Amino acid sequence: MHVTANGWWALVGLLLLSFVLNPYHYLATGFVIWDLVRNVRRERAWFGVRVTRIGKTLLFRYGRAVVVGLAASFALLAAGAQVTISSALYVFMVSIVLGVIRSRLAAAPIAISVSVLLSSLARAYHGAVPAGLLPAWRAIVEMPQADWLAIAAAAALSEAVLGLWGTRDAILPALVTSRRGRRMGAMKLQFGYVVPVAVWITPFAHSELVFVSGWHPWHVVPEQPLAWFAVPLALGWHALLTSLRVERALNYLRWLDVVRGLILAAGFAGAYAWRQQAAVYAAGAAIVLTELFRITVRRMDRTLEPQFAPDGQGLRVLYVIRSSLAERLGIRPGELITHVNQAPVRTEYDFHFALEQNPAYARFQITDARGEPRLVSSPVFEGERHDLGLIFVLPGEEPALRLKRPFGFLETLYLRVPGGVRRDDTSRS
Repeated sequence: MHVTANGWWALVGLLLLSFVLNPYHYLATGFVIWDLVRNVRRERAWFGVRVTRIGKTLLFRYGRAVVVGLAASFALLAAGAQVTISSALYVFMVSIVLGVIRSRLAAAPIAISVSVLLSSLARAYHGAVPAGLLPAWRAIVEMPQADWLAIAAAAALSEAVLGLWGTRDAILPALVTSRRGRRMGAMKLQFGYVVPVAVWITPFAHSELVFVSGWHPWHVVPEQPLAWFAVPLALGWHALLTSLRVERALNYLRWLDVVRGLILAAGFAGAYAWRQQAAVYAAGAAIVLTELFRITVRRMDRTLEPQFAPDGQGLRVLYVIRSSLAERLGIRPGELITHVNQAPVRTEYDFHFALEQNPAYARFQITDARGEPRLVSSPVFEGERHDLGLIFVLPGEEPALRLKRPFGFLETLYLRVPGGVRRDDTSRS
């Protein structure tokens, strides 16, 4: 497609402006931030320390999203993916409506796939349409399905790449109450991104705005149509896992995203090389595959033994704070500390009392996830003795999250603490 903007700086300006002025970008980003903000109050009440670092987390995520979005943009522009403004508005509205129904449906691969299916149903309808609905109906019927599937494929593959790149800040500790009233630890996966991608855009039917004489947003003339713009893609997975290791779940998610990306890319290619129905088949397959995967992972987490249940034989490690002495010693979440400096520990008091017996040195006897004992030891400096970087889960009656096992984009927004959050016995050392 011929690019009509005046110079490369104008092109970049148009691209940035179309992303910055898109309200969907702020809506999706706002919910991702809100989900992280809700962690802070709970963490301070439960653990006495804030584990979630919102500013640093968002900064790194935006950086990764831009890098991955640039790679996806080059692929989409090279493939010739071309959409219309009306179809973009249609997809954004479908995503918002699906998010209101259930947040996981708002993720870009699902929202785009659902939009393609609805567009196919609209094309099959040959009845009368009220005059007031004709513009919206035309946007749905004339949606370039194959090109949007290419964007969905780029979204799924981008999610797979982001899943390989810096997921440590997406894994956070939590407390849950089982249906039997038993309190135990859990891990929250809060892996949410808004990735900007550039696509070609079909010109309007009438003259539109274009920048002239450089990049001046206040100086536009109705001469030529815009040629490309940025699409914000909401990506990610959010979950609460008590039994399945988060690293294992992330590995499954990467493979799911790769398979979904290949299916959607095949639908894009098949719609051009074979028949238009290929896009519909690929969209339906992506939705079914995603829901089957979600059901399977939730069932696995329900049937396995909990990783973070309190144990009377020692102190169960729920979380290890980054760059702490505990992390340098190789202590991992889910392990059980049974002895400190050769003294058995059953409570937080036992733990600190045993450390004080030898303030300059710490020797931990640990039972790992396989039930195998091991020893770790290290000199302990004055400042480290009271800040080892360990968060334990202890028995208690204080309110914790209801165990619902959410799994999907922004699904952790639905987690609730009955009766509010109060400071409890779960400790940080």
